[in-house]
Amino acid sequence: MTRSIVLIHAVRSSRTMWKGQTRRLRERGYTVIAPDLPGHGRRRGEPFTLETALATIDEAVAACEEPPLLVGLSLGGFLTLHWAGTHPGRLAGVVAADCTIVPGPALARLYGLWITMKDWLPGDSDARVARAFARRHSDKAARRYYGGGRAHGVVRTVVRTIGSLELLTDVAAIDVPVTFVNGEHDPFRRHEALFVEAARDGRLVILDDAGHIANLSRPKRFAKVLRRAAAAGTESRLAREG
Repeated sequence: MTRSIVLIHAVRSSRTMWKGQTRRLRERGYTVIAPDLPGHGRRRGEPFTLETALATIDEAVAACEEPPLLVGLSLGGFLTLHWAGTHPGRLAGVVAADCTIVPGPALARLYGLWITMKDWLPGDSDARVARAFARRHSDKAARRYYGGGRAHGVVRTVVRTIGSLELLTDVAAIDVPVTFVNGEHDPFRRHEALFVEAARDGRLVILDDAGHIANLSRPKRFAKVLRRAAAAGTESRLAREG
């Protein structure tokens, strides 16, 4: 199996959201790379663009000694599917979590406007948002999701970017196994059947009693899914090369 895994985080979070998976995977001998996307974490001063986000993924994949398993969640999942569909021959497998919805430009713009307006409301502070996240998940989950700081000023650009992608076309072009992972209660499950159908080699995993940020709802089970996907991806690659 591939021992290299690249983890791409969700919007407004950072590499810290993967802390639980990173620790568990490294304990089992995996090499794990979890970069910050532009506009997030240690790169919060940089503007977010599709080009710089894809360059971040490209750099992380290139840093691996072997074709890695590329993993993304929410924003990271959308970017992962697009990158994988446009860069054949570079990966052992793909895991796309909490991103099986086709937003379309109009819906994306409305969502971005709503989130941006919320930021202007009194009391929508980082501390209040972190407390609300902790109530839905746990204090530890909130610390990990916002451990690198809460990214500001990126949402409208992010959703406009994602709304411009032809995600199902990207999925159909991916040349390695794709595992779609959704939390049972994730609203982004809306089009999961379309995503699985579009994939050449796709499977769907539902994590019971998990929400939109499934890796924090069910951290141990999520890490187990990644280990299985890493093994399946390598088996598929060896079969093609053989």
